[in-house]
Amino acid sequence: MPPKGGGGGDKTKQFFDGIKSQKQDGIRWCLNYGGISAATRDDEGYTGLHQAALQGKPRSLETILDHIRRAHLSRGGGDIRGPATDKRRKRCDDLEDKCEESGMTALMHACQRGSFECVRLLHECNCSWTAKSDAGMTAIDYAVKNKKDDIIAWHKRGCQDPEEEEEDDGIEEIEGETATERRKRVKALKAGGEKHSFAAKKTDEAADKEDDEEDASAGIGPGPAPLWDEVIANKAKAEADLAISKVGDEKEVDPALFFCLHVNNLKLRMPPGVLTHLPAEIKQLASLTTLIVSNNALKELPDELINLEHLKNLEFADNAIETLPEDMSDLESLEVIDACRNKLSSVEPLKGLNNLVTLKLDQNKIKSLSLSYKKLTRLVTLSASHNQISSLDDKMGRLGAMTSLNLSSNSLKELPTDLGDLSEKVLHHLNLDDNPLKDHKAKKILEKGRAPIKELLAHLRKEGESGKGKKKGGKGKKKAESGSEEEEEE
Repeated sequence: MPPKGGGGGDKTKQFFDGIKSQKQDGIRWCLNYGGISAATRDDEGYTGLHQAALQGKPRSLETILDHIRRAHLSRGGGDIRGPATDKRRKRCDDLEDKCEESGMTALMHACQRGSFECVRLLHECNCSWTAKSDAGMTAIDYAVKNKKDDIIAWHKRGCQDPEEEEEDDGIEEIEGETATERRKRVKALKAGGEKHSFAAKKTDEAADKEDDEEDASAGIGPGPAPLWDEVIANKAKAEADLAISKVGDEKEVDPALFFCLHVNNLKLRMPPGVLTHLPAEIKQLASLTTLIVSNNALKELPDELINLEHLKNLEFADNAIETLPEDMSDLESLEVIDACRNKLSSVEPLKGLNNLVTLKLDQNKIKSLSLSYKKLTRLVTLSASHNQISSLDDKMGRLGAMTSLNLSSNSLKELPTDLGDLSEKVLHHLNLDDNPLKDHKAKKILEKGRAPIKELLAHLRKEGESGKGKKKGGKGKKKAESGSEEEEEE
């Protein structure tokens, strides 16, 4: 049975509060890093989809649906936004979950409330119109009962807008583009006056002028005319999220991308070998809270990155980065870093990032984890497997919020006894496999079939206490010997 309210503790409350306030960053963080799933329920038995639909929160709903889509794809279930006739697409239970009180699906809640945009989003994900609640009613039955005429009329037209019934031939499809994204892009291109326009024109020229004046006052002009359809559509709608994944013959990034000043969440992936550096203009995207540039060919991160003072999530896995910007600690808002599979040898620039919650450094060339452990009171996940780490800082035991620690496949010969200060009630995952440990008992404990966290921490605590005793005894013995020598001299 899916976890109810208490299942995720404060994170469950944070998740449902984020849905109510439509804080997409918070929702995304809970789903990706906070242990929350699409099946997590609140105290009343509603999932996140249910709450977003019955409250009429389309931005929250779209964020959750995007997470479900990615998860379903990763499990080989096909694209939930694909054609309903696609036989490769498997049923997605998260979309058809019913609330415990009435047996209503998210689509039923959206129809009952009359939230047209929520209904559209759920329909595009192939949510069932034929499923019935405990009262024996379908989604459209709820729309009829509550006199939601716009939804009823739209459903009668086969769930198409009047303008969508017209052909949009000539506008090429973009791989990975959702139906919602395509609809907005087509509409933006048509509003611009021509289908293949390289610059989306706003119908309100006064608004255009006002935007340009605001940009100019900030020292940034309107920028070059956009070349990519994704950038054209984004600038036309001033949307906060922008995800671009290019394949084929693309040789460089559209310069206009770095003039989308309203973007909060940017994901950019270019064809293999193309994106070797980020331009200095990245600093213009001052509103960024999430930047994902994984799976590229980056050799370094620009120093200008430190200007992104609101950045919380930075992912640059699967690149060829050897060093980090010296002033990276200036990014004080950073909560998530994914630097896996690069060529990093040092993480010294990360000192001072005291708000980190997740730090992933797997498969690099790191020799030492030099971090400000005492101040990392929020760090939940630390993963640095397959590196060259030979020793650990004694202060690592101060990571009181740590739930997952992976230091497997390194060169560790000793474990600091202060690591025993970690709480087995908090630490749920510990992996120290494939290290040349000298402590035979610790090694024997780790060779057991399951993660023996409690036993290992108890052993380290005992070793620590034993070491202190020896230290005290050594001092006493030394003092006694010194006293004897003095007596002999007398």
